[in-house]
Amino acid sequence: MLERFGHVDTLVNAAGVNSATPFFEITEQEWQRIIDIDLKSVFLACQVFGKAMVDAGRGGSIINISSASSGPPLSKVFTYSVAKGGVNQITQFLANYLAPHNVRVNAILPGFFRPSRTAKYSPKSASPASWGTRP
Repeated sequence: MLERFGHVDTLVNAAGVNSATPFFEITEQEWQRIIDIDLKSVFLACQVFGKAMVDAGRGGSIINISSASSGPPLSKVFTYSVAKGGVNQITQFLANYLAPHNVRVNAILPGFFRPSRTAKYSPKSASPASWGTRP
């Protein structure tokens, strides 16, 4: 990317996968896959492109997509919640670390919404009346 375009002004880290596997059934392989995609990729991209922004001396912006479930996790997304909590920590650290270089680092924490595609991540007891709240 840097060779092709010469510099980078903005990085958006938006990768994310999830799983509804119950806690006692999460395998190490599943854990690692989610951590690698949702957390490690953010670390590596911030390291590579953040350094390029600093080295270029032009400043820049890093935007990390986290999740509202990075705080108290939704009931069935434990590994995802751990990873997104890590994204928040990376974001807070880098916001301070890169500020002297005029590189802004922020996170967006979208809330949970309930289209049919994500229904499997909610407790079966969730009713339409509670869809706007967190279990």
